[in-house]
Parts: sequence; C-alpha cells; structure tokens
Amino acid sequence: MLDLVIKNGWIVNGTGTPGFAGEVAIHQGKIAAVSPRITESAQRVIDATRNVIAPGFIDVHTHYDAQVLWDPLCTSSSWHGSTTVVTGNCGFTLAPCRPQDREYLTRMLAVVEDMSLEALQRGITWGWEDFPGYLRTIEQRPKAINVGCYIGHSAVRRYVMGEDCRRAATEGEIARMQDVVGE
Repeated sequence: MLDLVIKNGWIVNGTGTPGFAGEVAIHQGKIAAVSPRITESAQRVIDATRNVIAPGFIDVHTHYDAQVLWDPLCTSSSWHGSTTVVTGNCGFTLAPCRPQDREYLTRMLAVVEDMSLEALQRGITWGWEDFPGYLRTIEQRPKAINVGCYIGHSAVRRYVMGEDCRRAATEGEIARMQDVVGE
C-alpha cells in the first residue's frame, strides 16, 4: 500500500518538458510513481484537480539568517512557492559569533542588506557562539519550509581575527578559519 497518492493534477516536473495530466504516488517518503493513472491503494489521497503538482522550489539566495528565528514561513519566499531557502549568502551570517561581536554582526546585516536594525535586535535571541550551535538553534524552531545554510566569511573572519578583521589574515589565522568552517 502506498502512503500517498496525489490524483488529477497537472504535473510540471521542472525538467523543461511540457506539463501533463497525471498522478504521483509516494511511498516511504519518496516518489514511487508518476503516471497518468495510479490504481494502487493509498493510506491518503489528495485530489489535485485544477492544481499543479511540482517539486519543491529552492530560493538559493536569501538573507533569512535572522528572520528564520521569528518567521517559520520565511516569507516572502514561501509566498512565492519556495519550499526550501538557502541562507548565509554574500558572506553574511550570524555565526560563528562571540558575545562581544553580536552588535557588529547585527549592524552589518542591517547596513549591508538594508534590514531594520530594530527588527534584528528584537528578533535575534542569541543562544549560540559557533556555527553548529546556530544550526541547532534553527533546527529547534518550528519551520514551514526547509532551510539550508552557508557559513559566511565575514562572521568567520571576525570570529578568528576579532576587531582587526579587515587586514590580511596570517597563515595561522587562515588555518584557524579553515578549522572553524570544518567544525
């Protein structure tokens, strides 16, 4: 028995081929069949009449690093059909971050990405220092979509080099940055 069958939809599979009328079967969390008609029984059936059946869309360039902490929909990406977002673009992230550098990273996001400083200050509930800690924090939050994260070079440089992060890094600092990213 299948877990789910989505019937009577217009399938647009993302390959560039024309859409077509059909049905999709799901078994153990994976697509088991795509066919004009699925006859096998399922625990759940969704009638997709007048709807499109499509794979998830990925918004690969977002700055939801802070917003994901208070907005489980990651609006407006989800409002436009994205089911996955990728944060940490342009080298800006909230981790790694030592407590004394929180204001620096918050202001950097506000200025460079034209975000509301007040919204960032109110919405960011710091509870991490390293990148794995940030990932655990967002994993524990309710989310309506998937979130993937890059680790930003600006945060890594500040974490390793402190306030002197605008100069050229030494070989030792570069090695430490590689370790931090590896963690």
